[in-house]
Amino acid sequence: MSLNRFRRFALVIGVASALGALGVPGAAVADTSTGSSVDTGSAEDLLKAVPPEVIEQLGLGSTGGGSPKVQQCNQSTKSGGQGVTETKHIIGRTGPTSFTLNYDTRIQPDKIDVFYQGRLIRSTGYVGDRINKGKGSIVVNVPPGVANYVTVKVTGPESGTVWDYTVNCPR
Repeated sequence: MSLNRFRRFALVIGVASALGALGVPGAAVADTSTGSSVDTGSAEDLLKAVPPEVIEQLGLGSTGGGSPKVQQCNQSTKSGGQGVTETKHIIGRTGPTSFTLNYDTRIQPDKIDVFYQGRLIRSTGYVGDRINKGKGSIVVNVPPGVANYVTVKVTGPESGTVWDYTVNCPR
């Protein structure tokens, strides 16, 4: 079992009695009249009952889909092509802090969104076209929090899109 998965299970165990009282599948419910308990499902059911944003805000990873690619700050992230590309960037400290995001979306519009603990904290909006090109940089202010990383999602709606960006380490 991975460390993140173990942490998620520990979190779930911590709230299991409250969820059991609510009748959530997977929670053990104590029967005080007999001194026994009733298990209404599995720990996997309990994990599903914890909202994904709670897992993300606690810095324990993601519960759905695949995990995003992980990179250190100051490493360039290259185009994932059309669609949504999600990358987790270790910035080495918790908020509050700030860093510079350098990007180049070339000649097709792409959008770069930066999230911290599950919340959108900065967006470029759609940038890049044949006239204006999409090269630039923005300062990203990270609010107080416990996570030492940000998640960047690039949305490239057009086929053939090419982009790159770098999350610079905070100073």
